[in-house]
Amino acid sequence: MNAAALYAMEQFFGGNFHPDWDLDAADWHQIVDSFVVGEEPHQLHSLAQSIDEFRQSATEVELHTAMLKMGGFYDPRPEMTYREWLGQVADRLRQHATRSESETTV
Repeated sequence: MNAAALYAMEQFFGGNFHPDWDLDAADWHQIVDSFVVGEEPHQLHSLAQSIDEFRQSATEVELHTAMLKMGGFYDPRPEMTYREWLGQVADRLRQHATRSESETTV
């Protein structure tokens, strides 16, 4: 993963899933939904791709450790693994990007 992709993920997770994230939103879905406001679709697609690469390249323990190092304090367990949750985050980012693209072409 290149430095720009890693930086974007650090900004996303550290800036949105900080230790007090639950004061900003009721759940992780709302955090992602708030983040996407005003973001360009290509940036959302790029971030989703980086998250997919990240989640496929590490073990569960490594994902947990890396999330903490990036400042991401959301813990999806026991409902799902980090890999599953990261996949859902990436999918949600892509959904928002696609929706935004379709709105701009109408």
